[in-house]
Amino acid sequence: MTIPLATALQLAQVAFAEGAAQGVVNMTVVVTDPGGEVRLAMRADGQGLFGVDTAIGKARTALGFNRSSLALSKIFTDPCAVAAIAAATGGRFVPLGGGVIVRDSGGAIVGAAAVSGGLPDVDEAIIVKAIESVGLSAQV
Repeated sequence: MTIPLATALQLAQVAFAEGAAQGVVNMTVVVTDPGGEVRLAMRADGQGLFGVDTAIGKARTALGFNRSSLALSKIFTDPCAVAAIAAATGGRFVPLGGGVIVRDSGGAIVGAAAVSGGLPDVDEAIIVKAIESVGLSAQV
């Protein structure tokens, strides 16, 4: 089971609206399936070149370690450890806040979602609100 594309689009629209309300307008939203493959990626007109890659990395990081990328940013504080894991994962390890696992009403993992563009805790708050607005839950 994965997040339906229509739900992913609705989630992204809510995230962009919430980002604008919080002053984060140059942002990216990514939604993945449970294996970390992209279902949807949307980048604001003013977002920089690395927004999509960063958001994908945040979502995959959450899936890979079974916790939010914000929680992981507080665990992995040694730059050598971060570099080693990033190298071991082909650059897919991005321990910056904003990526969370998405669960359905039964608790099953249906994917991950991430925002990139604001401060780490703000990115996480935006994506959590968006996930909950579509009837899913975020594992933080």
